[in-house]
Amino acid sequence: MSISHLLLSASQIPHPFLVTADFLKNQNLKKHVSKCMDIMVQASLQQVAEHMFLIPGGNNGRFPFSHSILVVDEETVLIDTGCGIETLQQIKREYDIDYVINSHTHIDHIAGNWVFKDKPLIVPEEGFASRGSLVKLSQRFVNEELAPLWRKFAREVLQVRDCEPSDSYNAQRTFSFGEVSLKPIYTPGHTIDHYCFLEENERILFSFDYDLTSFPWYGHRESNLPDFRSSVERLKTLSPKIVVSSHKGIITEDIGARFDAFYNKLDERNERILTLLGGGKTIEQLVDLAPIYGKFPYVESLLRYWEASMISKHLKELEKNGRVQRSGERYVQI
Repeated sequence: MSISHLLLSASQIPHPFLVTADFLKNQNLKKHVSKCMDIMVQASLQQVAEHMFLIPGGNNGRFPFSHSILVVDEETVLIDTGCGIETLQQIKREYDIDYVINSHTHIDHIAGNWVFKDKPLIVPEEGFASRGSLVKLSQRFVNEELAPLWRKFAREVLQVRDCEPSDSYNAQRTFSFGEVSLKPIYTPGHTIDHYCFLEENERILFSFDYDLTSFPWYGHRESNLPDFRSSVERLKTLSPKIVVSSHKGIITEDIGARFDAFYNKLDERNERILTLLGGGKTIEQLVDLAPIYGKFPYVESLLRYWEASMISKHLKELEKNGRVQRSGERYVQI
């Protein structure tokens, strides 16, 4: 099948079913995810620029999926594998992939690495030690008590399988595929091993999970709110003409304003937490109010864990800025 036959404009992409709270509460997420995958197999590539294509992810790119990137040049390369297993299997049938690159370790970006287990897998050096192992990733991303549940979710819902990497990269490396070259940009904060990629000639930024949605995420122990802020600011200063987001797709308009809005969400969360503190609250009491997630529609214990982690990072920032003080387990607005 030729590239021209696979191209489809964003407006023509069929919209998969949304993952609704009802599905999740009824524990039908796995069945629903499979339905999204079946739909996405029928979807076509969206051209970003010459040789570069977005592979639409299931659920319109929302978690538990993400969009993937296909480069068809002198080398044919797949970047991230979270678009859906059936979609990846179709890509494997239609294209001779030379190797796979991961932007970072999140399971909605690495879920289908194993589909290309016969190909080289290149990952960020900061995550190389745990890359490819669900056990090691669970130890990074949640506590010991929640690790078995996290692994079960990864295996059963996202169909993640262990897949060992063959090589690593850092910000000193440039990926040259032929006419297209991508420069890795180290952007910690979201995870310790998150990279964005910049195509310098056309000023195309592949921003991955600095995704310009309404939900910035930094919920792991290793996540860092000051680093997240710095990474967003750095990406904006690159002045990209096109941003390709893992969860929003191809963005060509109001890019600077969208970076500002994404950054401002962090400040909005600070203010929301301050308002909720009242006469003082513990982190657990704040988690019950869910100022970040809003609600916990699935795998509640995992979402509450990450809610607590993000709240803690905001409280630390607010305390440093002299707006909050801690009294025992309670935090009080100054």
